[in-house]
Amino acid sequence: MHVRCPDRLPEEVYRLVLDQLAELSPLVQALPPSTALVEPKGALRYHGSDARHLGEALLVRTLSRLGVDVRIGPTIPVAATASAQIDPPGGVLAVDPGQVDAWLAPLPVDVLRGIGPRQADTLRESGIHSVALLAVVPAATACWAAARAAWPPTGPRRRPAPRRPPRPARVRPGGVPCAVRR
Repeated sequence: MHVRCPDRLPEEVYRLVLDQLAELSPLVQALPPSTALVEPKGALRYHGSDARHLGEALLVRTLSRLGVDVRIGPTIPVAATASAQIDPPGGVLAVDPGQVDAWLAPLPVDVLRGIGPRQADTLRESGIHSVALLAVVPAATACWAAARAAWPPTGPRRRPAPRRPPRPARVRPGGVPCAVRR
């Protein structure tokens, strides 16, 4: 499970959230400043529940004990996308691992973490409007469309000012190239 805390969470509160995670599962990896990975397999067997119930328990614990609204997903991209889809004060959006592709498919490309506004505009101009279309496009085409957004717009470009040639060195007749004083 991937757990995301709100941005700009104080470090002391983040550590308390990690303690709450450790109460549910012994395998917790902190990903500062505001995320963590939890391995729930042993915890699922121990608590005799499914991932949805474990996520709900974690959400209730962090909200009631710390007042922190966490977002939980099975993987990093799904949790990041899901956190944008849940309105505050939060809740549990459970997506079964086999249903992740179907859940992501109708969403617009700009909800994916890592795709900025310029890249989303370029993808839409290329005809890629949803995550489902992005998934079927060859990787080279998607990379080309995303990279095209990173380049400056075409057209007249400002050329750098020409550099002046260096001045020739003056040589003094009978002069010493350097002087040492004591």
